[in-house]
Amino acid sequence: MDLKDFIATSLTQIAEGILTASEALGGTDAQVNPTHMQTYSNAAQGYGRTLKAAVPEQGRIVERVEFDVAVSAESSESGKGGLKVGIASFGLNAGAEATDKSGSTSRIQFGIPMVFPSKRNDA
Repeated sequence: MDLKDFIATSLTQIAEGILTASEALGGTDAQVNPTHMQTYSNAAQGYGRTLKAAVPEQGRIVERVEFDVAVSAESSESGKGGLKVGIASFGLNAGAEATDKSGSTSRIQFGIPMVFPSKRNDA
């Protein structure tokens, strides 16, 4: 997989994950990747606050959820061929099939700002 394809796929999946999380939390007051916020310095406990009208101090605390993901790309010469891309995991294969595999592992580190839920709106 080319670097540009890897980057495009990674960013697309991260963005789709943000949208999916936002939809899943629709019945709460959580905010994934809030649009109006004020960020703090690295020394602050929180990442920032949401902006609420003219009084930022009344906004909700924004945390930054950090991700460090190992992604593996593996190609196999066992009759099926092709390229398999997925999140790296550990496992055992007890099969007796002989294969010639080659691959690489890359790491993606990113953070997503989030306001954690304090209540459910549908309760």
